[in-house]
Amino acid sequence: MNSFCTSRIAGRVGLLQSVLESQGIEYFVPGEPEYQNASRAYNLRLHFEPVAVAYPSSTEDVSVLVDAAALLGLAVNARSGGHSYAGYGLGGVNGHLVVDLSKIKEIQVDQTTGTAVIGAGNRLGDIAIALFDQGGRAIPHGTCPLVGLGGHASFGGFGFTSRFWGLTLDNVVAATVVLANGTIVQASDADYPDLFWALRGAAPSFGIITHFHFRTYPAPAQPTFFSYEWSLPLDQAITAISAYQNFTMSAPIPKEIGAEFNLRKGRQPGELSLNLGGSYFGSPDNFAGILTPFLDAMPTPLNPGQINVTTWLQNLLFFSGGPLASTPESIALNNNTFYAKSLTTPSDEAMPDAAITAMARWLAVEGWYTSTDWFVQLQLWGGATSQVVQLPSNATAYYHRDILWNIQAYASSSDHEPPFPREGFAFLDGIISSITANVPETYNYGAYPNYVDPRLPTPEWQELYYGTNFDRLQQIKTELDPDNVFRWPQSIPLLESF
Repeated sequence: MNSFCTSRIAGRVGLLQSVLESQGIEYFVPGEPEYQNASRAYNLRLHFEPVAVAYPSSTEDVSVLVDAAALLGLAVNARSGGHSYAGYGLGGVNGHLVVDLSKIKEIQVDQTTGTAVIGAGNRLGDIAIALFDQGGRAIPHGTCPLVGLGGHASFGGFGFTSRFWGLTLDNVVAATVVLANGTIVQASDADYPDLFWALRGAAPSFGIITHFHFRTYPAPAQPTFFSYEWSLPLDQAITAISAYQNFTMSAPIPKEIGAEFNLRKGRQPGELSLNLGGSYFGSPDNFAGILTPFLDAMPTPLNPGQINVTTWLQNLLFFSGGPLASTPESIALNNNTFYAKSLTTPSDEAMPDAAITAMARWLAVEGWYTSTDWFVQLQLWGGATSQVVQLPSNATAYYHRDILWNIQAYASSSDHEPPFPREGFAFLDGIISSITANVPETYNYGAYPNYVDPRLPTPEWQELYYGTNFDRLQQIKTELDPDNVFRWPQSIPLLESF
């Protein structure tokens, strides 16, 4: 970068600092001691340098920030919990303004309507506790308690209750949003309907949501946690994955069941460790027998099966990997060095035997020799009774409805610290390609934007994430953010003819 460009950027940052100081908004810029932690990515494989990280306390503060940045020609990115796999809350490149929403943490349930207003700076575990404390309420969300609400609810939001209640974004009834010109609006089906449609699947390209308005539900009284473990040679592992597919495609699985089949490194080359885990949210008396068609097709588990009837918050704790409530210490330590990919599979077409065999063989052989610590999740999203599939693909900007599984392939460095081994990229690529190379051309697979993959090229990521909704998203983007203020490497682009 030449000295003229450097001088221009410094001048713009200086003007931005003047605005922040005049408004009393906390911020950190390069050179300050706090900047290193403020700009640290959750994924330690990545490092980006924003021009500033600002901490607004209100929607009005966010409006000031966006308005000033837009006038100065700076790109703006919102950060809720900072868990973007690609560091997109930091811009995904250097030189952006980061609007950290961690001070916007209201959680209030209307006891008459059951609607909750939740600040975008909250994390999932804190939300679960607060909603339950206000009348035993709940919303569908993922299992990691330190994930921020903003990105989670913007790009999908799946948890074990999603087959029962839908995705997180399916339960957003309104949102308070700051647009690219600093205007504050409340979007819903009735007001700003095009914006509201786009927010539920691609929100950060269109504005900064400061508050979500959610439909809430009575928390299940006695959810049932279940877990089964196997360690199998390759041929039996192939049979097991096929049995899981047959069960999830053909059995009349109640919508109250949430489940995932987890695959990990085996005890020796050519083996895989497998786990079926999940929860049932109906009456415990009705749980017996639901999993029987699958378990009858499997070898005897290593354990007799862990089955626990719990309270709602205890059930969340089984999957959380730590306490539900966040602390400054838990947030500071919540990092990893990793890469991930995803693949959604269609609900009406089975994954061919050749694809299952190739994936299992890759995991059992290459998965043994890789230096990474890895897992593959076959998350059950679909089935005829699932609420996820009840909406058409164009009901919201989130596209992938008619799916059976969402597959997450995830690998971290062996000690979870940098650097990430270069062979880890080829290993993850091989997991996905072992499937896609062995399915027919008509096999309608996609990818999940909350497991964002920054190595996907254009236009492949546009097709895999947004399908036929992409064109409408571009039109709305061009209308609402013509200067492309809200941008990062995989944000919705403006129409080329604009």
